Amino acid sequence: MPASPFDLDDFILATYCALDDALAHVGIQARNGKLIPRRGGAPVVDDREILCLALLQEMLSFESDHAFHLWMECNPAIRANFPRRLSRQNFADRRVLLTPLLQKLCGVFASFSGEEDPPFSSSTPIRSNAVASSERVIRVDSAAWRRPATTTPCANASMASESI
Repeated sequence: MPASPFDLDDFILATYCALDDALAHVGIQARNGKLIPRRGGAPVVDDREILCLALLQEMLSFESDHAFHLWMECNPAIRANFPRRLSRQNFADRRVLLTPLLQKLCGVFASFSGEEDPPFSSSTPIRSNAVASSERVIRVDSAAWRRPATTTPCANASMASESI
């Protein structure tokens, strides 16, 4: 990941704002915390928060849901900006549910940045342990987030947030 002038709080805010702009651009509004119609009451965590966290997971190149979840639980900026969090499995399930919407937003993200290949596209599926698919691709190009097994999860989180 290239060096960024943002601290993690600014990075989270910029990601959420870009997501909100993309949703407005395609005319999608949250209704009762849901971006896509489905049965049931309002979710505990708004779909926009799930999408924002999914974007952060990809942009920060976390290679597993487990590592990302541990980082989220230990990171003060994440806890402050997302006080309501789901279990790892529930987060993965909701992210899978929202994947078609995120793929729809890919073109909008690309037009915002002027790039041909946005960070998410049909050629870059969102990783999830909740989906068993032969089409799932796992990128292993980022060694920056791999930590020795002797470090604690919270130590990993502090090292990860320092690299932003």
